[in-house]
Amino acid sequence: MVETDLAMSAAYPKRPVHRHIIVCPFCESGQPIPLDFDAIHRCQCGACYKVCGNEALENGVSDIAEELWGEDELDFIRSVPIDFCNVVVEKDFDRLLDLRQAVDPYGMERFCKYDVDSELSLIWVKRLF
Repeated sequence: MVETDLAMSAAYPKRPVHRHIIVCPFCESGQPIPLDFDAIHRCQCGACYKVCGNEALENGVSDIAEELWGEDELDFIRSVPIDFCNVVVEKDFDRLLDLRQAVDPYGMERFCKYDVDSELSLIWVKRLF
């Protein structure tokens, strides 16, 4: 039986599967690379992430904060000098997109609503409590 399995595996070589993912900095689970750069995506640990241009990082964090907290909570959070969340910014996101594009040149198009030439970052935000 084992010899048959070995013969079959030799007859049909496996092709490598190139699958790029991003890793949540809070729980280390893998997430698919976001293709919709305007959307806010959520990890199973509760963290949210979004792609935006480097010049719009503050706006990106604000967008995610509006997703994580209600309007009343945001007013309170902005009025108190206490940290209510952790923020991680990955500024090398363009390199990941370039790697993915090299593997599958027809798999995705680059889209950035601000400026096509703008360098992109990946922003992660997670509530502390």
